[in-house]
Amino acid sequence: MTEFAVNLISSRFLLTSASQLMSDGEMLPNELEISKNCHIYMVVTRPAVHFDPSDFSYADGVISGSLVYRNDDGEQRHQFSSPFELTDGAIRLDLSPYPYNEIRTYDSEGSIVRWMPANAISVYQTQLSYEHAFRKLKVLYVGQSYAGGHSSAFDRLRKHDTLQKILATTAYESPSSEILVLTVEYVPPRIISMMNGMDKSLIRGERDEKRFTKALDANFSKKLQISLVEAALIRYFQPKYNTVYKKKFPSRDLKVLQECYQYDFSSLAVEFDTSELQMVTYSDAVAPSDHHIANFMLTDDAARMQFFAMRSRPGDVDITTPIATSK
Repeated sequence: MTEFAVNLISSRFLLTSASQLMSDGEMLPNELEISKNCHIYMVVTRPAVHFDPSDFSYADGVISGSLVYRNDDGEQRHQFSSPFELTDGAIRLDLSPYPYNEIRTYDSEGSIVRWMPANAISVYQTQLSYEHAFRKLKVLYVGQSYAGGHSSAFDRLRKHDTLQKILATTAYESPSSEILVLTVEYVPPRIISMMNGMDKSLIRGERDEKRFTKALDANFSKKLQISLVEAALIRYFQPKYNTVYKKKFPSRDLKVLQECYQYDFSSLAVEFDTSELQMVTYSDAVAPSDHHIANFMLTDDAARMQFFAMRSRPGDVDITTPIATSK
């Protein structure tokens, strides 16, 4: 009579370019704290952005000009204007040399005080629709990093072979694109229960009550939670550079799902939300959305499968919810 679902929801995140990831720069304390709790990461891509030096200007504390990028229709331009203060002893600013992808501020001795990349300026253009290239991130790879909570996704990525491969391949096959890394924190799982008191043929009574108590007492380790999220997002997005889980998830043979079957869960639902970032994610298999639900049925029984027909919330962009059954 009672069915159960495991629901994992994304929380905080960090978005950075691959070039920043590989640099020696230091994070602010709040960013560092988030990074240590983000053990899921996505390697994503979008058009590379640079400034047009011919119309860039700085006057009365405001920078303005054109952000330039390329897509299938050729070169595109977006006009921007944004406040920009000279701080920490800076007395002037200018664009970096070709390819003009940074604003740099300088002190009286000509030393660089700080810098702002063009892709950061483009992220702030939140007045643009979700259809604009600046606000769409294509998922190329999903991975995890977990070492008892002692390392973050950033630590692993700095020496990750797959990221190096993606960077090299993108530079050759799509030089007008840039690679970014989106790291995501997931909160502890919720256990969702549903009851069907109308069908008198269903198992009920003491046996069902024991199942209910057992499910509510389920204790998923942090490592298992992260593994479930990774597997579900790979199966959902079908990223180009992933191989494991793309076709054989969910399956009763997978070790990562054994605890779900042990507690007799009917469904696994992993949510991924970028609405706070005001950007959408997508892949060749999934339409752009700021809120995705990867919903998987863990039982072959048709009646139990219908119990959790989870639906996404309505929005301005497509929200796809593929449902895969166990093999």
